[in-house]
Amino acid sequence: MTSQALDLVTMGHALSELSATYLGDCQWQVTSGEQRQQQQGFLAWYMAHRDEIGKLSNLEALASTDYTKLNAFLVARGFDPLFDPFPGVGVASVLDMLVNWLHKGTLTTIERYDTATRRPAIYPAFVLPAAGVELFDVMGFNQPLGRLLTKTGESLWLMKADEPSSGIVLANLAHEILSADRKLTSEWTVGAAVPMLEMSLEPDISWMVGMETSNRAGQSFVIEQAFQQFKLRANEKGARVKVATGFGFECTSFGPDPYIFDDPFVGFFTQQGHDALPMAAFYADTDSWRNTGGTLEEL
Repeated sequence: MTSQALDLVTMGHALSELSATYLGDCQWQVTSGEQRQQQQGFLAWYMAHRDEIGKLSNLEALASTDYTKLNAFLVARGFDPLFDPFPGVGVASVLDMLVNWLHKGTLTTIERYDTATRRPAIYPAFVLPAAGVELFDVMGFNQPLGRLLTKTGESLWLMKADEPSSGIVLANLAHEILSADRKLTSEWTVGAAVPMLEMSLEPDISWMVGMETSNRAGQSFVIEQAFQQFKLRANEKGARVKVATGFGFECTSFGPDPYIFDDPFVGFFTQQGHDALPMAAFYADTDSWRNTGGTLEEL
């Protein structure tokens, strides 16, 4: 089995930042390719939780037409500079949340049989006392749900589970668990033993490529870059999770074509406040349609 991660919140926060900075209120459209179903699922989730995302803390975002500024934004917050140049605009969202357990844990180890080596494996762990842990029976699930309490009100929820087939399945599982009916159980009364955790992952969100939207000026914004970095550390004192999500967009115009002066034309100048007095009138036939011979200052 292999550890996985996926954060939908920074993905939604990035889209909200792009809308607030460049787009205004807009409608997102999914691609017709293989990613269609995943994009549809994400958009449904985003529309349902967009307002709540705006109320969360520990989130920062930046939208810019300069990929170097976005990379500097990521590096300053401990992430890799993953943006490549893009022909439009990019946006990055970062989550950085540090929590301390309600009651500090004590160090221990966890022994688990390793089917590959056919021998027990020992893992570093910590035990949190009962006063800092809640355990629930959850409707529709066979395993108990643990809630690790913190000094500032955040929670880390844990449940034993089989390996999800994808990041979206993982994210959906988390929502299913929290949405199900649950009740406190008294079967475990002495707390919980939890492995120490150290993760540094790059969840695959390439399935977002191709999703697009447009603004009122007739410009189309299509995702051409999509990445996420996920970092997690947990020990007997607390936990810290850091997530960075980035999208790079190609910006194209699909509005009316520009008016083209493709026949000889008359031209003239006016000065400010004297629009009724034409100056330096000219007629430009094709004999003057050519590259200029120097700078304006040299004329």
